[in-house]
Amino acid sequence: MVGLSVLLWVLLRAKGWGAAAGWTALALAGQACSLQLLEAGPRVRPQMFYPWGEILHTTRHVFFFVLILQAVLVAWGTWRHLRPGIATLRRVVSLPALLLGLAVMVFASTTLAPEVAQTFVHGGFAAKMVVQSSKIALSMLMLLVGLGNLALAATTLPQEALESLAWRWRKRNTRALPWLAALWVVVVSYALAVVVLERMPHVPDEATYLFHAKYFAAGELYLPMPPDAEALHVDFTIADGTKWYSVVAAGWPAVLAIGVWLGAPWLVGPLLGGLTVLLAHALFRRLYDREIADASALLMAASPWLLYLSASLMTHGLTAVLALLGLLGVESARERGSAAGGVLAGLSFGALLHARPLEAVIVAGVAGIWWLAAGWKKLRIAALGSTAVIGAAMTTLLLAYNKMLTGSINKIPQNVWTDLAYYPGSNRIGFGKDIGNFGWTGLDALPGHGPIDVVMNTNHNLYMLNFEIFGWACGSILFALLLVLLRRSQRDGLLWGLVAATWAGLSCYWFSGGPDFGARYWYQMFVPLVALTALGAREFAAALDANAAGANAGSGRRVWAFVLLAGVIGMANLLAWRAVDKYRNYRGVRSDVRALLRENDFGKSLVLVRGTSFPDYTAATPFNPATFDRDYPGPIFAFDANPESTKRIKDYFSDRPVWVLAGPSVTGAGFRIVERPAGK
Repeated sequence: MVGLSVLLWVLLRAKGWGAAAGWTALALAGQACSLQLLEAGPRVRPQMFYPWGEILHTTRHVFFFVLILQAVLVAWGTWRHLRPGIATLRRVVSLPALLLGLAVMVFASTTLAPEVAQTFVHGGFAAKMVVQSSKIALSMLMLLVGLGNLALAATTLPQEALESLAWRWRKRNTRALPWLAALWVVVVSYALAVVVLERMPHVPDEATYLFHAKYFAAGELYLPMPPDAEALHVDFTIADGTKWYSVVAAGWPAVLAIGVWLGAPWLVGPLLGGLTVLLAHALFRRLYDREIADASALLMAASPWLLYLSASLMTHGLTAVLALLGLLGVESARERGSAAGGVLAGLSFGALLHARPLEAVIVAGVAGIWWLAAGWKKLRIAALGSTAVIGAAMTTLLLAYNKMLTGSINKIPQNVWTDLAYYPGSNRIGFGKDIGNFGWTGLDALPGHGPIDVVMNTNHNLYMLNFEIFGWACGSILFALLLVLLRRSQRDGLLWGLVAATWAGLSCYWFSGGPDFGARYWYQMFVPLVALTALGAREFAAALDANAAGANAGSGRRVWAFVLLAGVIGMANLLAWRAVDKYRNYRGVRSDVRALLRENDFGKSLVLVRGTSFPDYTAATPFNPATFDRDYPGPIFAFDANPESTKRIKDYFSDRPVWVLAGPSVTGAGFRIVERPAGK
């Protein structure tokens, strides 16, 4: 990135950007160096700064020095170029509002370490907070330096270059823009799926979704009992003596099964990501105007969060699409009394219930309030009735699925599994000391679920939102926050309602979602926050134009230049950094088995995997068949769990030659063949 920044400086200078070329190049290189102070990595843990000892006494001190140097240059540039703009800002935003915004950014600046929360139980709060405060100060320095650097790049942009950018925006092809943005999301996220994630499930949930989708694609609602549950273990599955099934909600595996049936499961997520852009554009064009819709489409296309999550096998891409379809249906029924809109809303929210039930309740609840708020004159019985009837039918289908698997309409398969794996009632919504005590102290610091847990979960997810939604060096929620401080209109009630209800609803659940693919439990905030960012930028630009004078007249256009620079630089840095730092071999899952299958003739064999169930055996499960028939012509991978389990699986597949693979936890590197059948 530093090398790229030099090239960028040369090219922009040649295009007449002048000083703005240097500030743009510094923003790119400075953010890249600042990211090297953060410890994310391929292990599952909250993203935090490296310890001070490592920052100051290893080669990372070079990156810290670059941050300090960047801060000095930005301070000098602020004194020279930004003083008039700061004076205008003081007329636009009051001091109390600025202080409120600063307080929110401080809270969102970094993840509170789990050990800080644990001091409420074990003591030592003051000592831990000293260290935590120093990390907050470092994070705020990064955010303020990033903000100042991007502001300097936008402010020093020559008028000719600014006019050229404005002309290109006015002359944009409004019909093609959302389709091009969607195509970009599909292509980039699929490239990430292939090159970075290597078409592998890296989170236990993903492995289960793929397992579930495979037997759905084979036409089965569940599997017969496995020949040995330990040898063919898949996380989040139950073998209850008569059937073997995945406990995750069936909606996403059912959609993913289409990709499995077509032989391209890794294309489903990218296609849903592109569809998210198109549906969001359609919704915002109806709620606001084409400018906000187009700006939102471009913001989404530049979102590292959308691009990486769409590259995964996680369920959240589907839930975003279903929520948008439901909202479009409600908008149609609300504004035009369309019965078809009511049908679409009922189907979409009902399908969302089959993917993530809590999100279905949240989104449908907000949409229902928004619908009713239109007033009784706009309400149509046909539209309301069709939504209610279809929603009830979809709910009945969910209860029937529960009955078929667990024997009771009220028993959710996931809760049956957690009751068996941990203790009865461990996984439920609500508050209490007996909820969520799974021993995940690195991600859920305190036992039970109470007010402190809500604060910790909010901090974790808000930090990841601010960091990852756009990857901006100044924080991604900047303009949504400015909109709160500036906007007087009530037209944004639906968007803020979705944000607030998602926070409130998920605060009733004990787990934050962890660090996998951003603040994924808050993914229903993504689309609203994109639009709120575009609205905030437009409102702030208008306020600057209304309050600026003299040399600062027309400075509102520079707000959009700021957004453009922040988006391109943030996307470039975050996509590259996540690729090499975190998601390559994430959680220890490697794609070596695929290469071994290409290089060796395994044929109809039994392949035992030695090591750990996760990640070693999990990395082999994608290459298993949908069902485990003795006649399957290819290799079947089994976990070498213990001698008794291995004997049972060998006896069951007694006609198959046996191979043995040592997993990465055994070899310390990749998979390696340690035993071959005779003649192989």
